[in-house]
Amino acid sequence: MKQVLLFTLSFFLFISCDTSGTKIKSTLNIMPLGDSLTYDEANAYYAQGKDIMTEGKRKAYRADLAYMLKDAEISFNFVGSRHSGYDIEPPFDPDNEGYPGWSSFEIAKIVYKKLVRNPANIILLHIGTNDNQKGDMSGLIEILDEIDRFEKDFDKKITVYIALIINRRYHDYVIDIYNHNLNIIVQRRIDSGDKLKLVNMTHILQGEDYLENTHPNAQGYKKMADAWFDILVDDL
Repeated sequence: MKQVLLFTLSFFLFISCDTSGTKIKSTLNIMPLGDSLTYDEANAYYAQGKDIMTEGKRKAYRADLAYMLKDAEISFNFVGSRHSGYDIEPPFDPDNEGYPGWSSFEIAKIVYKKLVRNPANIILLHIGTNDNQKGDMSGLIEILDEIDRFEKDFDKKITVYIALIINRRYHDYVIDIYNHNLNIIVQRRIDSGDKLKLVNMTHILQGEDYLENTHPNAQGYKKMADAWFDILVDDL
């Protein structure tokens, strides 16, 4: 049977066509990458003894996103070396690279080796909330440089969806500065040929969507999932 392989979309999905004209899409390997808003943890809240969750219950936005992708009949696989949310029902793929409390500088030091172990063709990146010096964007730049290095070394193509990060319940103007700088960096790299997509999550949460000052509650994480899903489906 003759096979025709076509590159399609920015993710470089392969589509094979059989003699009946049926199209079969290969699986998207999606790496959720970031800090506690990827993993699901809010130490300040849990330290007060309120609803402490086990690792198996920590799902962040990932479970809702998985359900929506499945309902849309998009074949996907979350990839990563960490596993949280494996006790959630209905079950979903719990793999991720979420590191509570980590800054962009710390993520930059590991992203290359994590991609070597778990290659992805899509990265969902929400990082910067824990950066102490919001005017210093070198951590974010290094993350993107390390992804570029992986692509070059292994002849891979990755589309990175980068969030303009969620602000806090009590508005933090330092995060505004970070997002402003992030937007400039991403636009410049897009102009130079990087496969990056901005996802504006800055103001998607309202007061009732927060667990405390920083982390979303369940309905807040659902809004994050909606934002990721909308741009992925638009591209598809």
